[in-house]
Amino acid sequence: MRWLELGSYPPQGSKGKALGLSQSTFTYEELKKATDGFSNLNLLGQGGFGHVHKGVLLNGKVVAIKQLKAESKQGEREFQAEVEIISRIHHRHLVSLVGYCISGAHRILVYEFVPNSTLEFHLHGKDHPTMAWPIRMKIALGSARGLAYLHEECKYALLNLILMIS
Repeated sequence: MRWLELGSYPPQGSKGKALGLSQSTFTYEELKKATDGFSNLNLLGQGGFGHVHKGVLLNGKVVAIKQLKAESKQGEREFQAEVEIISRIHHRHLVSLVGYCISGAHRILVYEFVPNSTLEFHLHGKDHPTMAWPIRMKIALGSARGLAYLHEECKYALLNLILMIS
C-alpha cells in the first residue's frame, strides 16, 4: 500500500506482489505484444471506459486487456483503489483480475478471458439463433448472484479498504 499512499508506482514488469496481492504487474510493451499492437483483429469491445482486447501473455495464458482511455477523468488514487478492490473480489459469476499496468498515461487492467463472445452478442446478435428463455433465465440469475455478492458480501471488506486508503 505504500506506493498508493505516496503516489509512487511499483516497478513495471515485476511479476510479483506490488500491491501485496497475487496480481502481476505488466509493462505496456508486454501487453502491446500480447494484443499484437492492440490490433482491431483482437478487439473484443469498447465503451466509455476504453477498449478491451483479447491477448495472449508470454506464458500462453489468454486474457482480456482493458485499456482505459487516457482522457478518462479517473484519477490515480481511484485507479489504484479499483485495482485493490477488484483484486479482492472472487466469485464464480465474476471475472477475476489477473494484473494491471501503469505506464506513463496508460492505465490497463488485465482480466481472465471468458470465451464464447459477449452477452450482447448472444442476446441480440444478427444471423444467430435466438437464445432460449431457460438459458436467458440462467444468465440473469447468475448475473444477479454476482451483483448480490458485490453488494452484500463484499460490502464490509470494501468499506474497510476504502477507509484504509482514505
